[in-house]
Amino acid sequence: MKYSTLLILCAGLLCFACSSADSDNPSVDTSQPEIQPLEPPAEGQGFQMEMEMVAPPYSEVWICDVMSMPNTELASVHRVEMQQTAGTHHLTLSTLGLAPGSPLEHGRYECKDLYGDSSLMENQIMFYGNQGDAEHTMILPEGVAATLPPALDMIYEMHYVNVTDQPVTVYSTINAWTMPNEEVVDGIWGGSVRDEHINIPPNSTHTEWSRCVMNEDVEILFVASHTHAKGIEFTVAPFDGETVGEVFYTNTDWHVPQIVQYEEPIVLKKGEGFEWSCTWNNKTDEKVHYGLDASDEMCNLAIVHTPFSITALCEVVETSDGVLYTP
Repeated sequence: MKYSTLLILCAGLLCFACSSADSDNPSVDTSQPEIQPLEPPAEGQGFQMEMEMVAPPYSEVWICDVMSMPNTELASVHRVEMQQTAGTHHLTLSTLGLAPGSPLEHGRYECKDLYGDSSLMENQIMFYGNQGDAEHTMILPEGVAATLPPALDMIYEMHYVNVTDQPVTVYSTINAWTMPNEEVVDGIWGGSVRDEHINIPPNSTHTEWSRCVMNEDVEILFVASHTHAKGIEFTVAPFDGETVGEVFYTNTDWHVPQIVQYEEPIVLKKGEGFEWSCTWNNKTDEKVHYGLDASDEMCNLAIVHTPFSITALCEVVETSDGVLYTP
């Protein structure tokens, strides 16, 4: 099990090479709805970030742009607006550190080459992500913001599968709206817990579950899920350290995992957490394991919480296969 830190609004996104080759899910939207382009925030009210690429016919593109954040001062982001090409599997913004500078040169990379054996991925701090939606807005509670230092180098990542016979221009526009720093009363943090010990038998429907508990008191604002294309159901239920409650989150569409924001936060005391469960349908003749490639699978639970605490973790205490992660 791994728990990845996250700074702003992570959304089931901890997928880094998701399958299109074996998906039977017809819900992938390849249409291009006409939407009014986002106007950037006025000076002093926020900033805008953009990325664009072309997906050739019948292709899968996974591109990472390394660049600097556009804010020149400390930015307390309270609201995020996003537009992207419909059917985008995921976009993420991440950094390798919270100080200026980066071990990577600015420019465009093939993400699979950039991440290599995933050691770079292990050091990422994800601070925004989305999947599927053509438009989406996230607003944090009053007085709560995600604070971003100036001159932060980031990895702007997009993954798109073009199942048509025409090239598709894939774009993403993100508006980050800020609030005065002196009005911020709390920040956010969070992360993704992912099961890296997945064993799906050939020609079978198979379920695995994991349970984690918080090591600190938190209030959960967002919950999201992630699998690859063999995933047919993802559920989340409360876990008090001994008993599993009723499922409160269900997603049956691997390509568009739900990003659920709770108006009334889920209050978790230390020692309380979640059970998350993944069910896959493996129609191949091969056993499937965890991995980054299109033929592999994932089972990731993402959460975002207050207060801002980089030491807060949902620690895995039990799994269906008995394999635990020890930090």
